[in-house]
Amino acid sequence: MVIVYVVKIGGSLTNNAVNILENLKKSGEKVVIIPGGGNFANVVRNLHENEKINDISAHKLATMCTDVTGTYFSEISGIKTADNLFDAKRILQNESIVIILPSNIILSTDELPCSWEVTSDSFAAYIAKLLNSKTLIIATDVDGIYDKYPEGKLLNTINTKTIKGFTSVDKHLPKLISEYGIKCFVVNGNHPERINNIFKGVVDTYTKITLK
Repeated sequence: MVIVYVVKIGGSLTNNAVNILENLKKSGEKVVIIPGGGNFANVVRNLHENEKINDISAHKLATMCTDVTGTYFSEISGIKTADNLFDAKRILQNESIVIILPSNIILSTDELPCSWEVTSDSFAAYIAKLLNSKTLIIATDVDGIYDKYPEGKLLNTINTKTIKGFTSVDKHLPKLISEYGIKCFVVNGNHPERINNIFKGVVDTYTKITLK
């Protein structure tokens, strides 16, 4: 069975996305990229906080922002995009990597709550489940999860049951990866070699979220 890794690239990494995407293309692994909403979603958050739009509209628009980021990732890397699982799997038959534009998949179901506690981290976990992928990598702009932030201690591992209140991932993610039985790593995408080491099972600077 072909192992597929789901890699969420946070919007905070947009300015360095070229290097990250090129690294993933060269890795030789089968990779599904889920983009974050980035500054596009921040605009939606501001509208929501100022009561210009309601919860459902905010969730819909913020979800659509991930498609915008994903389209940008495709433009700068030449990686193909898909807005559904059928096309994503078809692309992976001939290529090693695909960018999923998540909004169509996420908004067509009621699986995830309409809340700012649910971001592209949770989208990535949900899509990993649909793809039967057992490894999710959250690439962000910090080295992992800390006991305190800023200037706290980087945690090599943390349990899904004790992760609440920490930084780097959305609050709904621990519930999903625990429910789905997915291995999850939080890593600094500005150091693409660390993502490669996760693929290889090599210990490096990152946080592994354990299920027990």
